[in-house]
Amino acid sequence: MPKLKTFFACAGTAAAAFATASASLAARPTARLDAGVVEGVQAGDLQVFKGIPFAATTGGANRWRAPQPVKPWTGVRPATAFGAACAQPHLGDEPWAAVGPTSEDCLFLNVYRPAKVETGGDAVMVFIHGGSFTRGSGGVPLYDGSALARRGVVVVTINYRLGRLGYFAHPALTAENADGGRLGNYGLMDQIAALQWVQRNIAAFGGDPKRVTIFGESAGAVAVQMLNATQAAKGLYIRSISESGGGTAAAAPIRGAALSGEAIGAAWTKSLGLSNPTAADLRAIPVEQVVKPGPVGPMVDGVLIKRAPGDTYRHGEQLRVALMIGGNSHEASLVGENTAVAKGALGPAYDALLAASKDHPTRAGAESDLITESLSTQPSRYMAQRNAEAGLPTWSYHFDQVPMSERPGTKGTNHGGELAYVFGTRVDKETWDDEDRKVSQLIGDDWVRYAKTGDPNGPGAPRWAPVTKTASPYMNFDAGPKTQQPTPLEDRIEAAVVAVAEKAWDAKP
Repeated sequence: MPKLKTFFACAGTAAAAFATASASLAARPTARLDAGVVEGVQAGDLQVFKGIPFAATTGGANRWRAPQPVKPWTGVRPATAFGAACAQPHLGDEPWAAVGPTSEDCLFLNVYRPAKVETGGDAVMVFIHGGSFTRGSGGVPLYDGSALARRGVVVVTINYRLGRLGYFAHPALTAENADGGRLGNYGLMDQIAALQWVQRNIAAFGGDPKRVTIFGESAGAVAVQMLNATQAAKGLYIRSISESGGGTAAAAPIRGAALSGEAIGAAWTKSLGLSNPTAADLRAIPVEQVVKPGPVGPMVDGVLIKRAPGDTYRHGEQLRVALMIGGNSHEASLVGENTAVAKGALGPAYDALLAASKDHPTRAGAESDLITESLSTQPSRYMAQRNAEAGLPTWSYHFDQVPMSERPGTKGTNHGGELAYVFGTRVDKETWDDEDRKVSQLIGDDWVRYAKTGDPNGPGAPRWAPVTKTASPYMNFDAGPKTQQPTPLEDRIEAAVVAVAEKAWDAKP
């Protein structure tokens, strides 16, 4: 009899374990996509799907080609771990560069969705990461979309090709595409492919494809501006947010100039001993060699991008989408306080503007202030003004909150410093206080309200005035957030920045 009792006890335990496991498996969320079914995880009040392929591998014969369709799969594909980041060099361990394994098979995205969806579907926010177009991924902890998704939006983070794999031109590749097909801006093509995937599939996650907002920081912010400047992205989203992307930079032509994309590409292959390579020779170069640092970035290719983004806005040729744009109080940190940046951006007006800045410097100092103003603040304001002049909803901001642990001796909010507040992800060694948590709550709420309705304003929040055809107010995010107006000095700086930028845009290659 004791043995019989033991048998039934064990059987009961096994049955209970089986039932628990079955319930756990049954609770795992699934989504049916155009390429197959994926299975994610339930994370409290969220459902999270990681590592979903939105295009085929970019390695082998697909290197330096437009993204190709993903091969459909049968059965249920696990979507519980991030896919590989796009191939890139390891140059540091900053939070935004904690990318994990890398590969040329890297076109993956991640979806964070509320378990409960509003009638008609939730608004969608698609994030494009930064990293100077050479590093980063959508799967780093800093960009965890959970806190935003809990506010009632579907959040998507994406990968895209980087470095020479993402932005590269060469006469051999041009010869291969004699029909004038899309060349050079492969990372931008990846972003467009991800947005097309969203249009086809986001309803399976409770998202509304008619209410998509794209947002990005640094290189990701420039990517947002590039997308706003190409008709290839028309209809893929209705709102955009550009965080610390400037707005008046020029873009190199793909060919026809001494520093064109093709000239730079040919010089690089020549340095490898390939004086007249074929396209096949290029695709055979080891990826370790390709990802080594070098001059890369989006270029004017004549097909996707016909003008630099700021020039596109100057001509009123941008997409008819809403724009929220701004930067941080110490963007000079991006360039190591290099005054040559401000001198180049301001031209002959630099000396007079520096003297004027010394009358009312911030804690960063006049020279640093002028770098930030000319590199980020006023270029972003320029794009905001042009968007408002086109009759499109436009909002401008300035971020000046610093974590409690970083405040002593700080010069302001460094480049990228707003990201932890937007995502609500304090992943570094920072220490936050109630002030930091308040600012994080506010900016996250504002971003989500904008994505949902086109207006960041809401009950209990400081009034944020929009940019108009005649006024350029901006929301200043700090311990006492409020709408402010540009100063006369800032007007002078903007005028100087625009004068230099327009001269560069009008210059022939």
